Amino acid sequence: MRNFIIYARKSTESEDRQAKSIEDQIATMKEMAKRENINILEILQESKSAKKPGRPIFNAMIEKIKKGKADGILCWKLDRLSRNPVDAGTVQWLLQSNLLQEIKTHERAYLPSDNVLLSSIEFSMANQYLRDLSCNVKRGLTEKVRRGEYPGMPPVGYVRDLKTKLLVLDENNWQYISKMFTLYATGLYSVKSLARAMFDEGLRSRNSKKVYASGIHKMLKNDMYYGWFTWKGQLQKGIHPSIISKDVFDQVQYVLDPRKHLKRENKREFTYRGFMVCGECGLKITAETQKGHNYYHCTKSRGAAHCSQGYAREEEVIKDIFNHLDKLRFDDDTLDVVIGAAKELNRSELGYQQEIERKNVFLLERNKTLQSSLIEKFIDNAIPKDMYERKLTELRNEEAVLDNNISNAKENHHDVFAEIELIAKFLKKASFIFKSKDDEVRKEIISVLSSNIVIKDKKVASITLKPPFSLLMKDIENKKSKTEKMPIFEPLILALDKTKTDSFAEV
Repeated sequence: MRNFIIYARKSTESEDRQAKSIEDQIATMKEMAKRENINILEILQESKSAKKPGRPIFNAMIEKIKKGKADGILCWKLDRLSRNPVDAGTVQWLLQSNLLQEIKTHERAYLPSDNVLLSSIEFSMANQYLRDLSCNVKRGLTEKVRRGEYPGMPPVGYVRDLKTKLLVLDENNWQYISKMFTLYATGLYSVKSLARAMFDEGLRSRNSKKVYASGIHKMLKNDMYYGWFTWKGQLQKGIHPSIISKDVFDQVQYVLDPRKHLKRENKREFTYRGFMVCGECGLKITAETQKGHNYYHCTKSRGAAHCSQGYAREEEVIKDIFNHLDKLRFDDDTLDVVIGAAKELNRSELGYQQEIERKNVFLLERNKTLQSSLIEKFIDNAIPKDMYERKLTELRNEEAVLDNNISNAKENHHDVFAEIELIAKFLKKASFIFKSKDDEVRKEIISVLSSNIVIKDKKVASITLKPPFSLLMKDIENKKSKTEKMPIFEPLILALDKTKTDSFAEV
């Protein structure tokens, strides 16, 4: 009685999805052995692709055959033994040298006396099938990328639509991704603390587990979240919905750079430090605490001989700032005139943003033309591969920036009229808000309004307003003094009816 080994294999990869299962293969081989009066020494099964050499169970079987422990092999088809030329050559050599006396499949038997072309052709067909499949898969992936479809596993925040096979937002997670980027962009979180915060918020991985710091770090560097993706080292524009803007993504990359993210420990915070300069020498004002009170004074970094200013107590500084802000108040008639001018300005601003959009659209079209030209030159071997990849990366990065500029221009088609009205009302009420709120709100008011607070003789000598507040107050002062000088908004106001309208009264 002949002694055979049953070998059954099922690959975990796509090329073998239609092959019979391992259980079916073994059942068929057992029936054949019974019918052919074959003794089964051993049943070997393996779940591993045969496209490369190195299958441990297959190699163990070959060693047993070389030692004469088995006469032949029972398998479903010849491609179960090999899909690569190395293993195929080993099997063929064992047949030709009579170490392997027979290979039986459900279709036919292979003997040492057979024409070697028969087994060679079948092994070659199995190998060529795999190569063709690989080419087809690569071609399909390349075509997907060209269409802007990400071919890989969706990152957290996205899922693949079962019908269209396209990436769509994961309704359970995408809001957390947006918040994660927003929080980290503030610079107030480390990656570890962000991971803890997002876990508390409810962010989970695809298998409903915690996303640890390493995973958070990888997500923060993933350009898929602003609508693009990297494939084989090249930036590609995706058709999937973006979760964040490129501006937010760029800010996060800036914060991620450790050289730009150094923190000074034990730094004491003073509400108004950083906003003040010395009225005598022009140097920055610093602060310190003495006997429970905060004092502001000149740094005198040029030496005490160059500045005679003393210390200003914080309570007095606050009173002086309030008095200066209180002088910025104006009546409702003045506010109406400003709003009228802003209405006309809104039309001009809208045209400006539309012009920015048109220019960026033109540059984007030129960018795409350059990309097409570059690809054609590379296909014609007119430029080397390294130059092609470098220039293509530059053009793709530029394309992403131009896309972002166009999106920003569209978003900036906003109501300037409403913004200037808000600015005027804020300026009118600044002193009241400053007096009634805490230090954090006061600091924010100063940072919004002022570019410089001058301290001299222990008092606030002046407050320099930032644009647009400075322009607004200049126009209001001109109106109050009735000078001949043309105000900032005068060219726009001339076109308006000077009387109050119902719409202004409602505002």
